Amino acid sequence: MAIIRWTNKFSGEVGYVKQLRQKDKCFENTYEKSEAKTYSDSVAKGVVTKLISYGEGKNNDFEVI
Repeated sequence: MAIIRWTNKFSGEVGYVKQLRQKDKCFENTYEKSEAKTYSDSVAKGVVTKLISYGEGKNNDFEVI
């Protein structure tokens, strides 16, 4: 199982994806690793692709861990 960590490109702030909000085309974040949503590796990569397509990649780098 995998989780998605994000790092803000400008502030260096780090957190985790708690929930993907497809309707709003964004994600809900958490700073607690234990609250991050777990995915299979392939699904996590797909979520990252969606987040980037939503424009979230302009401010954040995403990493599947």
